[in-house]
Amino acid sequence: MQFLTVRQIFVFCSIFGSCVSISTLSAQSLLDEYSPVSLEELAYPPATDWLMWRRTANHWGYSPLDQINKSNVDDLRLAWAWTMEPGLQETTPLVHDGVMFLAQACDFIEAVDATNGNPLWEYRRPTVDHIASLSCANRNATLYQDQIIIATRDAFLVSLNARTGEVTWEHEVGDWTIGQHYSGGPQVFNGKIIAGMSGCYYINTGCWITAHDPETGEELWRTNTVPRIGEPGGETWGDLPNEQRRGGSAWMPSSFDAELNMIFVGVAVPIPWGTIQRDTRGGDVLYTNSTLALNADTGEIEWYFQHIPGGNWDQDHPFERIIVETEVRPDEDSVSWMNPDIGSSERRKVITGIPGKPGIVWTLDAATGEFLWARETNFQNVIVGVDIEGRKGITNPDINITEIRQRKTVCPTTTGGINWNSVGYSPQTNTLYAPTNNTCMSYYLNPVNPTLGGYHSSATSIMIEVPDSDGQVGMFTAVDAATGAAKWTYRQRAGIGGSVLTTGGGLVFVTDDARRFRAFDADSGEILWEQILNSSAGGFPVTYSVDGVQYLAIAAGGGINYRTLTPEISQRRGGNTLFVFRLP
Repeated sequence: MQFLTVRQIFVFCSIFGSCVSISTLSAQSLLDEYSPVSLEELAYPPATDWLMWRRTANHWGYSPLDQINKSNVDDLRLAWAWTMEPGLQETTPLVHDGVMFLAQACDFIEAVDATNGNPLWEYRRPTVDHIASLSCANRNATLYQDQIIIATRDAFLVSLNARTGEVTWEHEVGDWTIGQHYSGGPQVFNGKIIAGMSGCYYINTGCWITAHDPETGEELWRTNTVPRIGEPGGETWGDLPNEQRRGGSAWMPSSFDAELNMIFVGVAVPIPWGTIQRDTRGGDVLYTNSTLALNADTGEIEWYFQHIPGGNWDQDHPFERIIVETEVRPDEDSVSWMNPDIGSSERRKVITGIPGKPGIVWTLDAATGEFLWARETNFQNVIVGVDIEGRKGITNPDINITEIRQRKTVCPTTTGGINWNSVGYSPQTNTLYAPTNNTCMSYYLNPVNPTLGGYHSSATSIMIEVPDSDGQVGMFTAVDAATGAAKWTYRQRAGIGGSVLTTGGGLVFVTDDARRFRAFDADSGEILWEQILNSSAGGFPVTYSVDGVQYLAIAAGGGINYRTLTPEISQRRGGNTLFVFRLP
């Protein structure tokens, strides 16, 4: 005997009109059938699901699903849409067993049916009068066992029952009253919750990375991103007392490699931004603007690489660290800098991608942190070389700021050639897909106002066009992960501030300032499909499958934009909406 699924019954009843309460039954059955997410599934997720921020711990942003592919993507149609919470919209939809979880602004969480958006449950955390302007951003949650685990604006980790939305435990990690909050959500690696504290741009001191027991939230280890006096690296802050060592937010989630047992995380800028404001002239101020490799069991720093030592210009480097195993054979004509000691066609596990605002692709050996090669995408004048032995970038002395209100032309702006919108990687092509932008700024430092929140006004930046540019702001570049060569580059007037999704169908998806959501051919860069959304998209696109149907989801509203340089491209504020597409 063949039994009908709940959704088949729903369709049957819709046609014949004899099942009045079927939607309620469908919702409850969907939740009853929800299965716990195992560590094995997190490490090797089913193709149908999207369980964590970039789907896998290596941060590829890649799904093997291929029902939607080059030959039929032009037939994509809207399946359903859902109005989301107002506010900073930067979410990543998570999907498991046909249930979608939407972590939204100010810690509002919804569970909905992933095939039609019908609501299942919601959780709203009590609001706090937070001093930090970015505290409502909520980029991701993570699924584990029967939990959805979130990191909140009041600096708590919270576990919700995935079937009901009820709180199973909560654990206070930071102090929201001095500015700390989470923006990048938690990940579960090898049985531990890993979360990076952010919001360290107010009166509080440095931030940290912590590991927690997923059953209770209990803290297992903590690693400071700004070392204190007497800690390794602490001398790079000079004689500054601990209470004046500020910054080092971990804005984005960590990546993880089980074979190396290492967690890789990016660290943001020192606070205030200028060396003359901090009185750290000549000091590298570790571990700001760095890549950290942490022992997953202890949190001990195994190695680090500092992309910008010192720092003056709010050129954050806290974005995703992509883990790839590839040949390392940089093309001298394509890369900006390379290690002369690389063996020919040597195959390594590397940390790659664009970790910071200057828009430079950096490639480091994942086991040791050794610099391998780097190449520029957008125009930048911040980094001019690499100190290979010293494990750090070399900054441009011509833009050093030695006096308050001394103006310099710095490229890119504090918005960045890229910001928290993510690069994607496809194992089909061994290629990074990088959304970056050509911008500059007239920049100067102000006297520091030490009052609450004063550090965000400690500099002034005015966005200007790149000198002698052609007015094309947005770039989308396919960079060979082995050679650093550009396979193709797409350029346009509108900025490209969206995150990238790559798929087994040979497609690359990204959004832009002109509200376009596009599918590119991963091999050629040809645009194969385009949809105009109601707003630019601040969310991370995902794809998933339910009952054999592949869906494509993107959350519009907010996001990084470069419209100061393109005033003819305008849109209204708000409009947070989830759009979900499928083939007819």
